[in-house]
Amino acid sequence: MPAPMNPERRAALVKGASKAKIKALVYLSACTGCEVCIAVCPVPSCIEKFGDDPSNFGVYVNYDICIGCQLCAKDCPWDTIRMVPTPSVAGHQTSLDSQPNHEHAIFSQPGLVPEEIRGFVEKPPFQDPAAAPLFQKQNPAVPGMMGPK
Repeated sequence: MPAPMNPERRAALVKGASKAKIKALVYLSACTGCEVCIAVCPVPSCIEKFGDDPSNFGVYVNYDICIGCQLCAKDCPWDTIRMVPTPSVAGHQTSLDSQPNHEHAIFSQPGLVPEEIRGFVEKPPFQDPAAAPLFQKQNPAVPGMMGPK
């Protein structure tokens, strides 16, 4: 279990995260909100769950404190988390900002996430040609899920 968050620890994490070469990107279309990624993440509040029933469950990653450790991606039972180059998500606050489409229920129900991160709903889906290969190949084992990392 990660140590509790306090202002000093958060400042240290932000400083460390700013040097991370990769960040975790949750592909929401296949996320079940199972919370395995939250359980393995060493950074408190880096990955947060949202939703109030299974039809809108999911998680998002706070990029300002994601240290790029890859534990969430390695342990996700649904293979929905990809590690992406930090420059490909520059200017994004969370992995919600980085979604390639707005198919998930969160985009029609922004009240499910804290007010300070709701700006992603007004943004168009993320269009980054460099990140496109991450979302192109479908995984036949899981309908709607992307292929190998």
